[in-house]
Amino acid sequence: MATPPDKPRPGAAPDDFAASEFAAMRRENADPDEKVHPLPWFFIMFLGAMGMWGAFYIAATPSGEASAYGDQRTVANLRPPVAAAGATPAIDGKQLFGAKCAACHQASGLGVAGVFPPLAGAEWVVGDEKVLISILLHGLQGEIVVKGNTYKGVMPAFGTLADEEIAAVLTYIRSDWGNQAAPVTPASVKAQREATQAQMGPYDGGAALKALGP
Repeated sequence: MATPPDKPRPGAAPDDFAASEFAAMRRENADPDEKVHPLPWFFIMFLGAMGMWGAFYIAATPSGEASAYGDQRTVANLRPPVAAAGATPAIDGKQLFGAKCAACHQASGLGVAGVFPPLAGAEWVVGDEKVLISILLHGLQGEIVVKGNTYKGVMPAFGTLADEEIAAVLTYIRSDWGNQAAPVTPASVKAQREATQAQMGPYDGGAALKALGP
């Protein structure tokens, strides 16, 4: 009869039995475990130094003094200036351009290649102001050549804008992005509005615009 595995063989020493019992366990690798690894000492010192510097900066920085420490403007500073009695408030042409024109011609004035013509250096922008005013008053469709490239699309009319608003936005585009053309006055816009009041709908491309020139 075989000797049970949990009992020592006859004549075997107890130590031999213990060695044979745990031999299989000793052949196995230990189960992996996750040990606690403390932060490196230099990283702990860095965090402490940063905390001390932050506390010192907050305590040493004055409040409500130099503008270098933040925007110190009050609500009164942010309000637009009140125009004198009877005076017309100034109109921001750049702001109007951003709201009405930048979606197509881009804030850079470079337009979108093959789709929307550029305004920077464009002959239609720095040329005869009457033509430019007419474009905004009545719109444009069809082919137009700008800086040697042909564009074909539709530009909506902005005739609903006041003379002062059209003058402001045209003055802006004629003086930004390297353009150097004379400003447009509200009187010029009013005169061109009256001169082209018979125009129904947009102008048909660059050929129709050339007919407006001198």
